[in-house]
Amino acid sequence: MAFTVTTARDTLHVSLAAGALTLSFGGLENYSFDGEGRPVGMWRGGITYRRALDNRVLCKWLDAEQGGRQRRFLETDERRALLDATLLRAANAQTLLAQMQTTTEISIARGWLDEVLGWSWPRLEAEAARFAAVYKPVPILPPDQYLSLVIQATEGCSYNDCSFCTFYRDRPFRIKTLDALAAHIEGVQHFAGRGINLRRSIFLADANAVIIAQDKLLPMLEMINARLPVGPGALNGIYAFISAPDALHKQPADFAALKARNLRRLYVGLESGHDPLRRFLRKPGEAADVAAAVASIKEGGLAVGLIVMVGIGGAQFRDAHLRDTVALIERLPLDAGDLVYLSPFVSDGSTRYDMDMQAAAIAPLDGEAMCFEEQRCKLALQAVAKRTGLRVSHYDLREFVY
Repeated sequence: MAFTVTTARDTLHVSLAAGALTLSFGGLENYSFDGEGRPVGMWRGGITYRRALDNRVLCKWLDAEQGGRQRRFLETDERRALLDATLLRAANAQTLLAQMQTTTEISIARGWLDEVLGWSWPRLEAEAARFAAVYKPVPILPPDQYLSLVIQATEGCSYNDCSFCTFYRDRPFRIKTLDALAAHIEGVQHFAGRGINLRRSIFLADANAVIIAQDKLLPMLEMINARLPVGPGALNGIYAFISAPDALHKQPADFAALKARNLRRLYVGLESGHDPLRRFLRKPGEAADVAAAVASIKEGGLAVGLIVMVGIGGAQFRDAHLRDTVALIERLPLDAGDLVYLSPFVSDGSTRYDMDMQAAAIAPLDGEAMCFEEQRCKLALQAVAKRTGLRVSHYDLREFVY
């Protein structure tokens, strides 16, 4: 549902689709809001802004001088200025619509804008505390799951010892009880409200929730299906991470039982198919374990998403990393429902990986070399992608906010 309002001073295009209200002023500024009226995305001055549920704002832009795509989180005063301006533009849209003859579309848009204009900077800033009462921080999702509704059946990572990863260092691993999960789902529903209509699927978090024993996991999935709108035209299935060694604790019949409860795809952090590099990264399991895990998951009827860390291991490992990773992917039973994400490795310089690299006197790759490695990997995977229908995509961990 969409319409355009044109006056002597402005052209406003209004879209009421995909669970969002989107306002476009002359194609020069765009503002999107969820069903509760919360701002979720803005585009103005060539900069894209994404507002997280805890009211952080990530901005992204292209800068040829700096070498392509740049990004950063806004400071508090910048966030306030942006969000105040966003609400002002919503008020401008409401004024324009008030001058128009009422139609069904205009009536719906005006009601939605009333919700938007009920927000203010203090109320938006208070969302951080509301979010923290429901969720542990959500540091990572696969790109096709950025609009999922996260349900944290577990907290943290059961392994949590990969040298390069700091996502879950702040929390011990724990599996929620069924009662705790029920309370969490209720909290998520209350927090999301009508904003749930913006969500496309459910992501079962945190790092490897499918490690949960089958006799406990199946009732959890049944509860999620019973309490949330999972199905066509609503939340289209359930998705999750799993590590290869954890996947080997389940049989194809177990994965089939998960599929019967609307699990659709499992994402495996492959990182590399080169075993010496995996050991250097303190990554559990070997390439053969990944192959066995993927075969079992696929036999159970689920799709797979593989994440490859491009350029990790620096100059010393670059050729062997590429060779063995591509060779592994080529022999996996993948098809058109599966994904491979190429994720250029980024470190803040303070991880155990960085210390291991320094101790081994291994030179990291610079930005230009990283881009080259990603293109090499993408080119090397062209044949298997063409043969199987497998999709190969870019994945920048720095561009995610929930």
